[in-house]
Amino acid sequence: MTINLACKDYGFECEFFVKGESGSQLIEQLRSHFDDEHGINYSAEFLIQMVINKGHSRKSIIKV
Repeated sequence: MTINLACKDYGFECEFFVKGESGSQLIEQLRSHFDDEHGINYSAEFLIQMVINKGHSRKSIIKV
């Protein structure tokens, strides 16, 4: 399943976008972007919850 994460979907006026199959890797890329570009150091768990709130299941993001 392809996962698309866009910074603007999380309240920023920003064109950053990641797309891929590995939810864990995408979460890390988004976390890194928020820290580097917006100065916000979100935890991975917080970002996972944000992505779940946008409609993805935890299972689709984190393969257990």
